Amino acid sequence: MEAVQRRSRSLIPLAALVVDWILNALWPLIAASGLRYYSGISFMWAGLVIGLVVLSPWLFARGRWRRILDRDIAPSLLVTGFFSGLATAIYIVALHYTTPVNAVIIAQIEVLYSALISAHFLHERLTFKQSLASILVVGGTALIVLHDLRTPRWRGDLMILATPWMYQLSHVFSKRLPADLDAMTLTGGRVFYGLLATIPLFAWALLRGGAWSWEPAALRILVVQGVLMSSLNFFLWYVAIRGMPLSKATTMLLSYPALTLVFSWGLGREPIRAVQIAGLACTFAGALWTARLSLAQGGDGAVESPI
Repeated sequence: MEAVQRRSRSLIPLAALVVDWILNALWPLIAASGLRYYSGISFMWAGLVIGLVVLSPWLFARGRWRRILDRDIAPSLLVTGFFSGLATAIYIVALHYTTPVNAVIIAQIEVLYSALISAHFLHERLTFKQSLASILVVGGTALIVLHDLRTPRWRGDLMILATPWMYQLSHVFSKRLPADLDAMTLTGGRVFYGLLATIPLFAWALLRGGAWSWEPAALRILVVQGVLMSSLNFFLWYVAIRGMPLSKATTMLLSYPALTLVFSWGLGREPIRAVQIAGLACTFAGALWTARLSLAQGGDGAVESPI
């Protein structure tokens, strides 16, 4: 009986990760749809508002709001939320210029940023094998970017390159949070402080006359962004990494660009190009190698859920 219960408990994080993997693959397509009606910053910020509303009933339970506002953890949550929100805003804006498939392939360079930031902040040495794996990731990314230098997509590609280090800084500060915080408290803190920290960005977008729509179709995609990507996605990720080794969770999550490519092609959003397949193969091979090296060394191989 105990063995069955342990197995049941172990399946919960895995199920959460599988659903989160699918959501991450869908998110660039959802974001690109939102840009038909909203400016990127407005779409991100309004999504966080909806996410916080969805989470509120659970945040009022078990003293979670009190923990979120605790002065000992609020600064780390604020930095985590700020960099996560800023990176998300830039990512969405970048989809004005590049394609969802390009975006998810280029974002794989996060594993390189992870290694460099870990070396600087956590004093973890970059091994020869890790360097080779990073070269694969950079090579796959370079294939996409260099190919797109002859097209309007290059601007979006370069903007995507600027986001992963922000997610990694968000992760570094989240490591300072107490281990006893549950997934819902972490999710609520990330959304609340992300919303708070990006108010100046939203105000700037409004002053510049950022696009906004009250059409039913626009509101539907905004609700999807808020419910799925600005609340459920974060919660599932924290459930997963609280119940299983982070390296294993990261290894699986790193494969989501392949699913994005399939979704994008299946929905008729864009054709699959040879350069995308080659770039995906290189980046995924390097990212998977990096995650396995980290697992073998007992590290976390952390890559933030990219929303």
